[in-house]
Amino acid sequence: MIDLDDISGYERLDPSGLNRRLHDLPAQCDQAWREAKNTDIPDGWRQCTEVIVAGMGGSAIAGNLAADLIDPLSGTSIRVVRDFSIPGISANSRQLVVACSFSGETEETISMFNHAQSVGVSMVAIVGGGTMSRLATNAGIPIMTVDAPGEPRSAVGCNLMLLSSLLNSIGAISLTDANVAAAVAAAESMVSQVGVEVPTETNPAKQLAKDLQGGLSVVYGGGSLSGMALRWKSQINENGKSWAFAEVLPELFHNSVESFPASPEIKQRTTALLLRPHQTTPELGKRYDVIAETLNGFGIKNRTFTGVSGGGLAQSLAMVVLGDHVTYYMGLLNENNPSETPSIDLSKKRLSGQDRSF
Repeated sequence: MIDLDDISGYERLDPSGLNRRLHDLPAQCDQAWREAKNTDIPDGWRQCTEVIVAGMGGSAIAGNLAADLIDPLSGTSIRVVRDFSIPGISANSRQLVVACSFSGETEETISMFNHAQSVGVSMVAIVGGGTMSRLATNAGIPIMTVDAPGEPRSAVGCNLMLLSSLLNSIGAISLTDANVAAAVAAAESMVSQVGVEVPTETNPAKQLAKDLQGGLSVVYGGGSLSGMALRWKSQINENGKSWAFAEVLPELFHNSVESFPASPEIKQRTTALLLRPHQTTPELGKRYDVIAETLNGFGIKNRTFTGVSGGGLAQSLAMVVLGDHVTYYMGLLNENNPSETPSIDLSKKRLSGQDRSF
C-alpha cells in the first residue's frame, strides 16, 4: 500500500498533478469571482423567482452548493436538473436557466440547452468552450467562461463562484468582496491542514482516507451542507474509486434508518460521514444528534465533520477542500490515478456506439 507521506507515490500515480489543482482551489475561486464581475447582467433577471441549473456531473454540483447559500426567506429558489430536458419552464416566465458544461460537449446539457432555447426562457451559459459555447454565441446568450485546468470536478471552485456572482447580481443571495475574501482564506486554511506535505499523524484527510479504504461510505448532509453530501459522494466515486451514497437530513429519518439493524456483513464495512453545518436550527441540530446516537446504537461506524465558523460560502469552500483531499488520498491508497475516470470514459464510448465489447 502506498505511503501517503512518500512523495514518490504521488509522482507515480498522479502524473497530471491533481494534488496541485486541489491546492490551488482557493486561488481559482478568487480569480473566478473577480472575472465574473465583467459579465453584463440584464436588468430583467433581477425579477426572476427561479434559477434552474442544468448540467451533469462536476459541472452541475455547483448548483447544489449554490442552492445551500440561498436564504430560506429568499424570493428566489434554485433547482438543479440533470436530464435531457427541463420540466416546468415557459416563455415570459420569471425563470432563468443556467446551462453548465465544462467541456461544452456534454450530451445531456446540450439537449437541455436546446430545449430551453426552443421554449424562449431567459438563459445564460457557464461553459469552458466547445459546442455549447458556439451555440450560445450564435444565439446571443450571455456566457460566463469556465477557466480552470484539469477535469470538470476540479473546476468546482470556478463554477461555484461564477454562479454565486450571478446569483448575487440578481439579488438571490448576498455576497460582498469581504465575504469572498473570508471564504477564500477559510479554504486556504483547510489546504494548509490537509495538503500532501502535511504528515499523516497530523493530517485529518489522510487519516480518514485510511479509515474509509475498502469500505462503503454513506454521506449525510443537511441544511446548508445538503449539497455537500452529494459532492463528497461523487468525489469518493471519482477520485477515490470507491462505493459511496449520499443521504439528506431530515429525510433519512423517514426511510434509511429502517435499514440500520439489517445485514451485519454490510454494516461492518460501512462508515457514515455526517457533514454538520456550523450553525443549525434547533430542529436540524436535534436530528444530527439523534442520527449519531442511532448509528452508535446499531454499531455502525460514523464520523461527524462540522463546518468552519463564518458565512455559508466559507463553510462550503473549506468543506470542499477537505472532501477533495480525503477522496484524493483514497484513490492513491487504492493504487489508482485519482484524476483518470476510465469507467466513465468507457461508458461514454458505449453510449456513443464506439465500444461494443459488452
